[in-house]
Amino acid sequence: MKVLVTGADGFVGEHLVAELLANGYDVAGSTLNLPPVRDTLTPAEASSIDWKAADIRDHDALVRLISAVRPEQIFHLAGFASGALARENAALSLNVNAGGTVNLFEAVMSVRDDSPEFDPRILVMGSGDSYGDAARDAVPLSEDMPLRPVSPYGLSKAAQELAAHTYRRAHGMRILVLRSFNLVGPGQGPNFVVPDFCSQVSEIVSGHGSGRILVGDLDVERDFTDVRDGVQALRLVMELKDPKAAYNVASGQPISIRRILDWILDEAGIEPEILVEPSRLRENEVPRIQGDASRLRADTDWVPERSIETSVREVYRWTARRWERGDAEFNEGGTR
Repeated sequence: MKVLVTGADGFVGEHLVAELLANGYDVAGSTLNLPPVRDTLTPAEASSIDWKAADIRDHDALVRLISAVRPEQIFHLAGFASGALARENAALSLNVNAGGTVNLFEAVMSVRDDSPEFDPRILVMGSGDSYGDAARDAVPLSEDMPLRPVSPYGLSKAAQELAAHTYRRAHGMRILVLRSFNLVGPGQGPNFVVPDFCSQVSEIVSGHGSGRILVGDLDVERDFTDVRDGVQALRLVMELKDPKAAYNVASGQPISIRRILDWILDEAGIEPEILVEPSRLRENEVPRIQGDASRLRADTDWVPERSIETSVREVYRWTARRWERGDAEFNEGGTR
């Protein structure tokens, strides 16, 4: 089966591409620029992908991309994936995440107008952050709960999802949304809590740090899933004969950020000073977020296979190796 992955050289994109290749898919991957950035793909995996360059803000570029690939399935991952970057670029994140998704749908319809038999299934990568204030009720968040975002990132993803459901209803497109809660694993950029802590700790271990770890609110709890379990869920949902319109991907077991940091420090074998930095404290922070993935489990038998502690420790070792090589830079995320 020929599939297209937008944002294929992003954190989730690389892991999804590896998952698809391992299961016999013919993969085309679009990126903002060529050559693609590669962090976790092996050379053999990277060479197996039909790489294309396309900016999702450019409708004509997307028409050319869709026309060239003619995929049976589209995994739409391109866009802002970082809440921190979205806070700094609120209008741009909305334009890219929601506007870029509309561009993709319009491009598919343009190709479909010329070839009525062309009818790809499209998966839009949503976010548990779209639930926003709904999490304050301290109950597991299911797909039937309202989306009440309280952050620029949550707003951009909720708007993206609204576009997906609108085009599904209005134009008969085969679109579904997968709302992913926190994903973690090797290759994630520094604008996320686990790689940020791992980078700070690695800097200290390498002898270049100040001996302090800068943190925000360590007592908030978030629902983490290993990215490799997450991309398996994406594949399984797309393989369903008659999928529902939306699915959550979540472990259902919130973990405090303090515990995450403790695992990293234990893996590194250091006891640095922990300093709360005011700029890292978030207005309207939701204390505890727990996802409900029972719909996904019922329809696909999916269950997370990797423990989050093991995943976090692996991310630290991956980060520490990069520091040892003198390569302390990570992908900045953004619009690819």
